[in-house]
Formats: sequence, structure tokens, C-alpha cells
Amino acid sequence: KPNRTIPFMGYAGEEKGLLGSQDIAAQYRKKGHTVVGVLQLDMTMYPGSTPRITFITDHTNRDLTAFTQKLTDEYVKMPWQEDRCGYACSDHASWTRNGYASAFPFETSFGGYNPNIHTSRDTTKGLDAGHGLSYLKLAMAFAVELAQAKDGLTFASY
Repeated sequence: KPNRTIPFMGYAGEEKGLLGSQDIAAQYRKKGHTVVGVLQLDMTMYPGSTPRITFITDHTNRDLTAFTQKLTDEYVKMPWQEDRCGYACSDHASWTRNGYASAFPFETSFGGYNPNIHTSRDTTKGLDAGHGLSYLKLAMAFAVELAQAKDGLTFASY
């Protein structure tokens, strides 16, 4: 049994300005909810030319990202790299804006993401379930480690 509650969320309105995540994160802040860390998984099955997990470093929390990178080394055993979006490119930014620590592992380097996204060719063809499995392993490690961690585990706000 976990020591902490682990909510799993899906959001609406991401492409229209992070509407769903912004609303939920703002409500969490308004109600004073404690959030130890947010792991944002968005686009995880296109491996690009060099399969590896890419940790987005802008609009995220440095300490939580480093923690998640250690989880990748320990449990996923997949190479990783860092990159930037250059803007608030996914729902992790809503949590960061509201004072919560977030990490955002992404499918490939930001410039090398799936070229078919948001086109009529945006289908499962060209996706790699094995690459996506790495993110599932990371999500499980993240959930278990944060849920079982001793009280007082926090990540500095940025």
C-alpha cells in the first residue's frame, strides 16, 4: 500500500493553451494540495533516429528531473539526454507555473519528434511500442519511489 496518494490524470485542451492542466493545477494550488512531484508523459512512442529518453529542462524542476534521470538509470536502463522545448510545450508547464515540481521525459530530441503529429498521417504506424515501454517502466518507478519515500521528500521550487 503506498504511503501517498497517486493520482493519474488526462487533460483536455492541451493544444488550445494547456487548458485542462492549467485549470487542475490552479485548483490544486487554490486548495493548498501538497504535490510531491508531477511526471508528464506526452509523446512517448516515436523513437526518432537515436532512441533515448529526452528530459525537457525548461518549465520543469531541475531536482525532480535529476531524480527521474536516476530512476531511468536504475530501473529503465535506457540512454537519456536533455533538451529544451523553448516554450511551455506540454502540461508539465501548468504545474510548474502553479509552484509544483514537474519532470517531462519526451520521446526524442525536441527537434526530432514525430513528423506526422497533427496530420492525416498521425497514426500508430511508425510508432514503437518497445520505446513506449521504457516510459511505462519509468512511470512505474516514479510512482512507486515517490509513493514509498519517507515524509519530507521535497524538490526545490524553481
